[in-house]
This record gives sequence, C-alpha cells and structure tokens, in this order.
Amino acid sequence: MYRTRGLVFPLVVIAVGVIVLLANLGVLSSEALQRLGDLWPLLLVILGLQLILNHSLPRQQATIAGLTAAAVIVIGAVAYAVWAPAGQLGTHHADSAQSLGGQTAGTLELNYGTASTDVRTGALGETMYRAHIDYPAGENPPVISFDQQSATIGISPNGTVSPFRLFGSNQRHLSVTLNNRIPWTIRVSGGASNVHFDLRELQLNNLAISGGASDVRLQLGMPKSTDRVELSGGVSKLSLRVPADAQWSLAASGGVSGLKINGSDADSSSEFQRQSNAYGGAADRFDIQITGGVSDLDFRTS
Repeated sequence: MYRTRGLVFPLVVIAVGVIVLLANLGVLSSEALQRLGDLWPLLLVILGLQLILNHSLPRQQATIAGLTAAAVIVIGAVAYAVWAPAGQLGTHHADSAQSLGGQTAGTLELNYGTASTDVRTGALGETMYRAHIDYPAGENPPVISFDQQSATIGISPNGTVSPFRLFGSNQRHLSVTLNNRIPWTIRVSGGASNVHFDLRELQLNNLAISGGASDVRLQLGMPKSTDRVELSGGVSKLSLRVPADAQWSLAASGGVSGLKINGSDADSSSEFQRQSNAYGGAADRFDIQITGGVSDLDFRTS
C-alpha cells in the first residue's frame, strides 16, 4: 500500500539521468543544458516540498502529490530550457575598446576566471584593443578598466563568482585583440584554463601566467630584445610554438613529465633546461621559465 513512499528522490535522479542522456545524444542543445543547469535549485524545491507534504498529509497522498508536483516542475523546466526566447540563453555579453591615443606600449592584466581565453593580435588602426566577454546571466558584468597613465587594461570579476552555478565556467569566455603596432606586456593571474594566445604578430615584452594553468597554447612571433615568458604555479598540457629561426632558452623546475621537443620525446627530470645553439650571443631571444612543475609539454620551433 505504501510502496510509493520515498519514490520522489529516485525519480528525480532518473529524470536528471534522462536529461543528461538526451544532451549526450544531441537531443538537447548545449544552450538548453546550460539553462537546466541554472535551474538546478528546483531540485531543492522538489525535495523540500515533499518533506512538507510528508508532514501534512497521509503518506500515500503526500507521495502522489509530491510526484505530481515534481513532474510539473521537471516538465516546465525542460520546456523553458528548450523553448525560451533566444535572448534568455543564460549568457550575457560585455564589449570594450580603447583608442590608441598616442600610446607607445601597452599592458594587459587578466584576472578573470574563464573556461576559455583567447588573446590575439591584429591591425586595429587607431584602436588599442578590443575585448569581448561572455558571462553567465545572474553574474555581475566583469570590470574592464583602462589606466591612461600606465596604458594598462585590466579585466577582473565584479564581486564574487557564484559557486552554485553548475555550468557557469562553461559560459565564461574572454576574447581580446591587441593592436600589433605597439609592444605589449601580458600578465594573467588567478589561474587559467583552456588558454590560447596567438601572438605571432605581436611585439612581446613580457608574458607571465601565475597561479597555475592547464590546457595552454602559446604561439609566439619573433622576439625583440630578450622577451621573457614566465609560467608559475604549475602547468599541465602546455603547447608552445616559436619561429624556427628564433633563439630561445627553455627552463622548467618543480618536476617535468611528458616532454616533447619538435615532436620527439626528450629526457626530463625535476630540473630541465635547454637552449638553442646561438642563444648566448643573440640580442633578440626568448627566455622561457616554468616553475611549479609541468606535464605534457610540447615545444616546437616552426
């Protein structure tokens, strides 16, 4: 008679499994899945409602009422995720640009935890930079600042990023294009993941990534003087490309594994250092320093 008691939670788990399965099969789009992720607190509503019903109604009636309410909520959530207007995809956007205004050098400081970051260069004319940021609905737009005196662009969170947004990191994407007419210093702090820097046309003074990094791809152009590239706090899955005729020094400390140089496996240990043949006497060269350990390092000259 009372076998239906306690069915709400297992059925909710089944519903979640079905939703994830539909997403994996392509029936639900990634946008729809992100919307459902934003609605996950409804699970707490369902469980809380069932607890109230269990204390206010006979057990069989409470279970039936709870199952009915759960079904209505789940169906409504899926319908919202699939058919909500395009303007409510759960992702907002922020854009920024700045006039070059006679600046002869620039600095980019990134402290914005994103799922993906793309930095590239281009012929922007009299525009110093352009930035485009995607961020989850419900979060404050990121802070994008520009200090005229130091020519420093800063991008950082506006307040605390919510830890309760299941798919929030997947909705954060930062894309920055830098003017290739001036030299740049780039500093990334607070950790980074899924990072792609295409700096083949950039005059690079210094690039520093601190706080740990994963899945990083760096493509560098020809150096001007001694260009420093520093990664600290540990790095995993790093792909680094420099021009074939560039001079370079590569040093890593804190443990090195999975090291490849120009496609060939290289011996590695806790301390690793290697440099090109003419590095010592070169005026224009790369000084690459990795501290805190590195794994899956693929270094190529091409």
